[in-house]
Amino acid sequence: MTLAFFHAPWCGVCHEKAPVAEEIGRGAALALERWDVATPAGAAEAERRRIRTVPTLALLDGERVRFRLVGRMITPENTRHLLAQTSRR
Repeated sequence: MTLAFFHAPWCGVCHEKAPVAEEIGRGAALALERWDVATPAGAAEAERRRIRTVPTLALLDGERVRFRLVGRMITPENTRHLLAQTSRR
C-alpha cells in the first residue's frame, strides 16, 4: 500500500498540508507519492483515481483507493484512525 498526495501549486492548503502528508507517510512507514494535478501526469492520475479536490491524501492498495482525506481533514490523527479501520478489514 502507498499514500498518494494530490496537490496543486496554486493551493494554499496544499502547501500547508504537504509536510503533514510527509510526516504521515514516515509515521505509517508507507511510501508517499506526490501528484501535482496541474501537470498532465498528475491530472491523469487524479482522474483515474476519481480525485476531485485538492489537497487529497489517499491510501492506495493497487488499483483500489482504501480511503481518502481531503483538505484540513488531513491530519496524523485522522490517518491513524483510518489506517486502524483499514487493517481490520
